[in-house]
Amino acid sequence: MNGYDEERHCMNCGKTLSGRPDKLFCSQRCKNEWHNRINGMEKRRRDRTFAILWKNYKILELMADSGMRETDMSSLSACGFNPDFITGFRKLRNGRADYFCFDIAYNKTEARLYNIRRTSELF
Repeated sequence: MNGYDEERHCMNCGKTLSGRPDKLFCSQRCKNEWHNRINGMEKRRRDRTFAILWKNYKILELMADSGMRETDMSSLSACGFNPDFITGFRKLRNGRADYFCFDIAYNKTEARLYNIRRTSELF
């Protein structure tokens, strides 16, 4: 069976395709709509992720700039901090781990964040 024998459908609207065997869309409009929809979903996911990271950063920045070096997770959660979103991670020899949110590093346990500091390191 070659590409001309099987029935193919537009990836956007489902309309039956005719012509070249590698054709994916019935029209330029369908092609544009499909790509805009796919890219739009990815952009929204990136924007949501960046918004969470940015909120985390602003919370940590306020703490670092005010000299606050540790806090409990419940206080951070109440402020909207999400510990699942980080920009970097480094395992240290002593078994500890450094977590990064852009240029702010910290260490954490289940109950608290500590050693909150600005760093000039690029990870």
